[in-house]
Amino acid sequence: MSDERQPVETTGRWWGEHIHRYNEALLYIEPDDTVLDIACGTGFGTDMIAQRVRGKVIGGDIAPVAIEECQSRWKKDNLEFRVLDGTMLDFPDGYFDKIVSFETIEHTGQYREMVTEFARVLKPGGKLILSTPNRSVSSPDGHIENPFHIQEFTYEELKELLETAFPKVEIFGQHYTRYDKKSARRKMGKWFEKLFLSVGIGKLPYSWRSGFMKTFFGYPLYPKSTDFILEKDITRLKTKCPVQFAVCQK
Repeated sequence: MSDERQPVETTGRWWGEHIHRYNEALLYIEPDDTVLDIACGTGFGTDMIAQRVRGKVIGGDIAPVAIEECQSRWKKDNLEFRVLDGTMLDFPDGYFDKIVSFETIEHTGQYREMVTEFARVLKPGGKLILSTPNRSVSSPDGHIENPFHIQEFTYEELKELLETAFPKVEIFGQHYTRYDKKSARRKMGKWFEKLFLSVGIGKLPYSWRSGFMKTFFGYPLYPKSTDFILEKDITRLKTKCPVQFAVCQK
């Protein structure tokens, strides 16, 4: 496993994308559910879940330093953080109603063991909500650019993996929608967004770059959570969406 974690930084480049995933996960979580957020990182998403449910919420990460940070930052009566290895979870069979695991299985060579373990600790009818990069989009030439990723999965590979442990698997694509509506203004906004994220110019203060985007195009440089949807069309998922979002029922 790696040290790649989303910092608690609401103006960060990837913040909106991460928040969107947790908001989508919350649609599947009931108020009395017992929930595990495995590979919770800095714990902001685990805290989001704990705000919405009465049941127990456990955030787990393999890195003790991450758990120490979470324990000092997030405090709720129904919230607990523990050092956990996703391939050997210290819970009895059928303990959780829901498991959330975002951007996790690409970091370990024991991904099959991890998926099997997720299924073991879920109750009958329980759900795993998981995200991972779509190799067909994120690494189309087969070379994985992210140094923290051991492997990435195509749609077919991910579906085959998840179906080894779950009888019902739905896979969506996380799609960035800001420029779906075509217009000359949107086209120009997309050009400036690409420019301001490029090497060199990307080193300019974010406040300046984002202020320019807000002034001329009406939105900040970095995407908001509302700039994403879950794509259901499999063809567009495979070819346009860099992140896959799976919902698996035991």
